[in-house]
Amino acid sequence: MKYLISRTDAIGDTLLTTPMANKIKKDIPDAQVGMIVSSRSSDIIGMVKGIDRFWVLNPNDNFIKKLKVCFSILKEFRPDIFLYVGGSHVPAFCSFWKRIKLRGGLVSKWQTFLFLNKGIRQSRSIVSMHESDYNFNLLKPFGHNYHMDERDSLAPKLFLNEKDKEASLSNFYSQLTANGLTLNKPVIMLHPGMTGHTLNWNSRNYGRLIVRLNALYPGKFNYVVSYTPSDESYLVGMKDFLEMNKTRDLSQSVYFFDGSMEGLRNYVHVLSNVELFIGPSTGTTHLANILGINQMAIYSPIKVQSALRWGPYTKSEKLKLHIPDVVCGENFHCAGQECPYYECMAKIEVEDIVKSCQNYLDQY
Repeated sequence: MKYLISRTDAIGDTLLTTPMANKIKKDIPDAQVGMIVSSRSSDIIGMVKGIDRFWVLNPNDNFIKKLKVCFSILKEFRPDIFLYVGGSHVPAFCSFWKRIKLRGGLVSKWQTFLFLNKGIRQSRSIVSMHESDYNFNLLKPFGHNYHMDERDSLAPKLFLNEKDKEASLSNFYSQLTANGLTLNKPVIMLHPGMTGHTLNWNSRNYGRLIVRLNALYPGKFNYVVSYTPSDESYLVGMKDFLEMNKTRDLSQSVYFFDGSMEGLRNYVHVLSNVELFIGPSTGTTHLANILGINQMAIYSPIKVQSALRWGPYTKSEKLKLHIPDVVCGENFHCAGQECPYYECMAKIEVEDIVKSCQNYLDQY
């Protein structure tokens, strides 16, 4: 039996879809699971447990090129079951055109009503469960009945090649040395940026957090700030604050790491070796969770942005969620100054994060 899953949007969304493959293989051990992903996820998807084959659909390609790519995938893989979970509707259209007998997945927009014959209508904006649980439920028409007690066993997992990891870390440590950092210190990684319109913590607070932790643990850690070019706006306030509070010790402990330079696979290898990760609702936060890294995850209280739906998959002692202590009445967007809790993300104090970090760092 061959299953083809299509999820061609953000990295985090894709990672939270991959447990579907683990559920399929748990129920049908000899099943083959292929996946169509966005070019944003192409570096990482080959490392994910349960995915036998994958293909890339570039969101920047025109409609005709996407058609050709999808028809080629269907001809090569010949799936018995097609599952649309999110992103481009072109794969669903092509599965319909090629008369794939069983076409399931998420029914929401008009295209899915037309193209899918085994789809399930879900109002995910109600946020009654986690994104991964919504995804598991899409398998029900095909005889895969999901139970919550299976959840831990179906968690996403990345397979790291030790030789590749060693090469990535060697290159990374060379960068640290070239920028005046010493190598005999554990790494705390912060990722202040994100894509989309989700509420985020003020970027200056990430700078304040570094200064505060360095004062508590002088000279004990290297602070790596990871980003991609699209995150540049989130670095401005942080860099300003660090510049105003610059000391020689701090200058020799902070490194800004462009994760796009060597690709997402390289980034994962570096991330796998850090002591603590701190970041908002974004793909790197999900990667840290999958790798089992100690982490602080900072989330918005707005309903469709909440940790209830988009939080890291695995809840354990290694994860601490930080959410503003407010009663948010908004479902989709911040109400701005009309809200009595406006600037609610500021209610997450730097000291709140510091105290949580101490639980992991006091051993040093």
